[in-house]
Amino acid sequence: MRRKKAEKLKEEQFWNDFFFFNVPAHLNEVPLHLQRVNFRYYHADDEGIERMISAVLSIYQLDLDGTDITNEGIRLLSKLDYLTELRLKECLGIDDGCVPDLYQIKGLELLHLGGTSISPNALVAAGVFKDLKQLFISYYAEDQKILEDLAILLPEKCKLIVNHKLYELDG
Repeated sequence: MRRKKAEKLKEEQFWNDFFFFNVPAHLNEVPLHLQRVNFRYYHADDEGIERMISAVLSIYQLDLDGTDITNEGIRLLSKLDYLTELRLKECLGIDDGCVPDLYQIKGLELLHLGGTSISPNALVAAGVFKDLKQLFISYYAEDQKILEDLAILLPEKCKLIVNHKLYELDG
């Protein structure tokens, strides 16, 4: 009984926080489609993502910067009908293992991966983001060939921002 009560309290706290930070005050239930969800101001993890997607079908902008999301959370996000902007800056719990699920996110136009353990190599190996318009990554290795390969794979009008600077192919 204690476990059920603890789970119920945890879920209530999640929805209280969610409403406080993400849902207009005049609404009394979670909308199916949200313009902006920001988890950066309170603790968010895969469990919170799972709760959220149980009620929400789509999100325009999802800010998970610095949260405790893992590869499992990315897998859960791929179930949304669409997600246009996904910010994962400094999410230390995600790595190359989530890249196939990132490619499954429908409608993705902006993806911020700066400060994560996701490598350009994994992005190149996994495929192509067909709708992407901006990709932010961190990369400090000497091998520039992988950045060229990534830039070539991205849609023609997609901007590749590497370490906060626009990357452009030579020639």
